[in-house]
Amino acid sequence: MNIEFKTGENEFELLTVFRINTEQNHFELMTKDNESWMKLSLEGNSFVIQEQDDRITEETEDIRTKLNQLVLQVIEAEQSGTDINATDSQETVQPFDPEDIKVHAKQFSLRLITDMIDDEDIDLSPDFQRNLVWNSFQKSRLIESILLRIPLPMFYFSEDDEGRITIVDGLQRISTIKDFMDNKFRLRNLEYLHDSCDGRYFKDEGTKEGLDPKYLRWFNQTQFSVNVIDPSSPAKVKYDIFRRINTGGKPLNNQEIRNCLAGTGLRDTLRKMAELNEFKSATDYSIRSTRMEDQEVALRFILFRRYLEQNNMSDYNGSMDNALDSLTEELYKTPQSDLEHYVDLYRTAMMNAKYLLGQKHAFRKIRRFDIQPNAYKQLINKALFVSLSVMFSQYDHDSIQSKNDELQLLEPLAGAIEDDSTLLNYLSYGTNGRSNILYAFEKVQYLISENLTLN
Repeated sequence: MNIEFKTGENEFELLTVFRINTEQNHFELMTKDNESWMKLSLEGNSFVIQEQDDRITEETEDIRTKLNQLVLQVIEAEQSGTDINATDSQETVQPFDPEDIKVHAKQFSLRLITDMIDDEDIDLSPDFQRNLVWNSFQKSRLIESILLRIPLPMFYFSEDDEGRITIVDGLQRISTIKDFMDNKFRLRNLEYLHDSCDGRYFKDEGTKEGLDPKYLRWFNQTQFSVNVIDPSSPAKVKYDIFRRINTGGKPLNNQEIRNCLAGTGLRDTLRKMAELNEFKSATDYSIRSTRMEDQEVALRFILFRRYLEQNNMSDYNGSMDNALDSLTEELYKTPQSDLEHYVDLYRTAMMNAKYLLGQKHAFRKIRRFDIQPNAYKQLINKALFVSLSVMFSQYDHDSIQSKNDELQLLEPLAGAIEDDSTLLNYLSYGTNGRSNILYAFEKVQYLISENLTLN
């Protein structure tokens, strides 16, 4: 997790945030050469500066603004249950040919959109939407804008080669309109149409009083301006456009974007994996579902388990987001039944992890002092999660349990992380890097072969 500060007229330094003291909420901002430039303490929901390098030349107000943005990212990351100290390397930019971008401006009638939703040609069920629902005030004000015939902001759709639509930008607006037309809420606290429309539903239904005919006609005649991403556009173009133009009140993270663009088979599979009791127990309920962190680590598992099955682990190029995007696109039409075995493998991996490492320590960057009875519980480390889970998925749990003692791998793993400076470094910096991931897999494989009875 990085932050950039000005050090001269046209000079900037990129710093990375590290949690230094887990119990006292102390942090440092450090350069890539591990030089500390700022010491911070987390008090409430704000960073307080304890020490600051005088090479930072920005105004105090500008520094405070950047720290306020950073603290929100830190709190959200740690609430998700993942380790902010395990910083990700910068993704390799792979630009595409601008000629490949094919976006067409179209007009969609409100009636056409609702019919397509009913026919399931427009998908309104991405899982992330559960956490981003508008309140009644936001919903009512959107409907009031339509009744006032105020043009809505541009919508962005993506069309597949079979004519089905994914909403790239505007999902909450479309969902709200559909819910209103289905009489799921009534208008409240209107600003301009309070006397004529406040308290009304879309249509008369039992005791529900609908809109006056005039407003009903205006509503039904509404046209939307939509930019449609042509199905001939390469997958990377579609994902990049999504990331650039998504304008929700809380911008979607990468996994939420993938969830929008994934096929139902993969979505259902990731949901089942994230809901496994074995996963929740093995991670000690640490990885949250709020921003789909639980589904993102499940997708990483599928990615690297496929590399293992195909004996091409070395094909991973170090660009995690690109690899996960490509996998999501590759599995777009794959039915859930063809992916079910990953759920079973994931279950096996989680049971083995809990048995061999313990609920408190599985998938965490532990050293010998971390496994003492009163030690602070470390956060989940994603590089360890993917390497351990994929390797553990190969072994039948009953066999592991019958031939090995409980917590058999705990001390060997803690010792390896503490004694192997390369491993510790790779689990702490640039953790998505190709060398980092491959070394973690190599080390886990060695630990398993040296410390477990497998035959």
